[in-house]
Amino acid sequence: MCRYFLFISLLITAGISTAWAQQVPDSRPNFLIIVTDDMGYTDLGAFGGRDIPTPNLDRLARDGMRLTNFHAAPSCAPTRAMLFTGTGNHEAGMGSQLYYALFDGQYGYEGFLQPRVATLPEVMQANGYHTMMSGKWHIGDRDPTGRSLPANYGFDRDYTLLRGSDNHYGTTAQARYSLDGEVHRLTDPTYSTIRYTDKLLTFLDDHARRREPFFAVYAPTAPHWPLQTPPGREGRFSGTYNAGFDALCEARMAGALAEGILPANAATEQCNKESGPWQELASDEQQAYARAMEIHAAMVAHLDEQIGLILERLEASRQLDNTWIIYMNDNGPQGGGLLAAMVGGRDQDPVNNALDNLGKPDSWANIGQGWADAISSPFRNTKGTSFEGGMRVAAFAWHNNAVAARSMSGQFLTVMDIMPTVLDLAGIEPPDGSFGGRDVMPLRGRSMAPLLTTRQGRIHGEEEAIALDHSGNRMMVRGEWKIVQLPRQAWMLFNMVEDPSERNDLAAAMPEQLERMVSIFNGFARERHYIEVNAAINQP
Repeated sequence: MCRYFLFISLLITAGISTAWAQQVPDSRPNFLIIVTDDMGYTDLGAFGGRDIPTPNLDRLARDGMRLTNFHAAPSCAPTRAMLFTGTGNHEAGMGSQLYYALFDGQYGYEGFLQPRVATLPEVMQANGYHTMMSGKWHIGDRDPTGRSLPANYGFDRDYTLLRGSDNHYGTTAQARYSLDGEVHRLTDPTYSTIRYTDKLLTFLDDHARRREPFFAVYAPTAPHWPLQTPPGREGRFSGTYNAGFDALCEARMAGALAEGILPANAATEQCNKESGPWQELASDEQQAYARAMEIHAAMVAHLDEQIGLILERLEASRQLDNTWIIYMNDNGPQGGGLLAAMVGGRDQDPVNNALDNLGKPDSWANIGQGWADAISSPFRNTKGTSFEGGMRVAAFAWHNNAVAARSMSGQFLTVMDIMPTVLDLAGIEPPDGSFGGRDVMPLRGRSMAPLLTTRQGRIHGEEEAIALDHSGNRMMVRGEWKIVQLPRQAWMLFNMVEDPSERNDLAAAMPEQLERMVSIFNGFARERHYIEVNAAINQP
């Protein structure tokens, strides 16, 4: 009889324990990844900007750890491929963002994520995380099957722009969006950043009734071209940029020095420019350029306000304190012409780019090379190149009590490091050769968790070579050395300790060092099937 009662008691206890386990929330941390689009290295106040108010991102950056030597890819799509796979863009299938006949059918240049890699949302989902994304996808629009949607790569919820850009007021008929895997043409004229924020807030509200932690990606398209003013922000920055490119560049570099984010030996005595002088522009050209930068500033300030709404919602739901927030920009700012139609970009016609109409839904403008130089200085060049100005981006990590607060790191880091970092912080083992019944490649990135939590440890060793290629824009970093090659040009060699602004090409002076570096790069290129670019390629 005693044994009978003991048996019944154990059954009841087990039942209570099971029911209790089902009710107790999962205590693992949440994750919010914020990816902004085409911002300058010094746009945020915490990275030197004083002309655009960004209090929400600044608070997170200054209270967390600023990653001042963090690198993306030279352009939007390869960065996203690397972010979501923890490996190189070729391994993931994004060797070139744009289609060229030279790359047709070639390994690594498929133009959408390949089954040979496991994605971060897939792994998080498989390990009990509720996954969501709102914003720009841009890593599946070249899939002929149309199945390269966020819902098929591990996102439970998504509201995403499938290609790389759209009119911010949604008036481009060609653009496609996904809502939880259902593809549609946009009919909602609400400004893009507001739409993306509202959808993410809806996803977060729906998640609040669930017990599992969340993994969320917020990837708004502002301030990517076309430059269009958010509602109610017209004229907010009127006159702010009338002094021109050099004046802003000098102010930004002074602010960056004051924040302590620039490396020693950065060349701040003059701007690192590709553009011509402001003074050589005609008066009407100066007015148009100034207006374009005013619109860029309004888009960035409005974006920060929208991020503030997300933070408020997380705080109100008592989830903020258990949420890791990792912020990064996706590449350097877009240079080129002010009103030039970017490849794969402008497909609204006609446009009205009269001065008094710039920033409205039927206008189309980019900030242009002069402003792009100003907001990426003291680093060289801008988006689309493998110089620092195209790849070194503002980034930080924040957690209310787990991160090494109010700190910064100048270690060389890359977007490939985010996936292993998130998995490490979540207590999840990375895929080891297989995932979801298929063979997958290993991660190339390394976990930043020891650095973020203790300020200890070197993430990438002195002897580790990190090589990348995008449409013939090539680079490799190994210790203090970096080599750079643009399409159809000779290799350049820089010492990044002595010359982080890449002003002194040492290729002719140190041929043996260059040869060693290029030899190592060529080994990577053969292993990863990089294609040698010929004159048929013109990277925008």
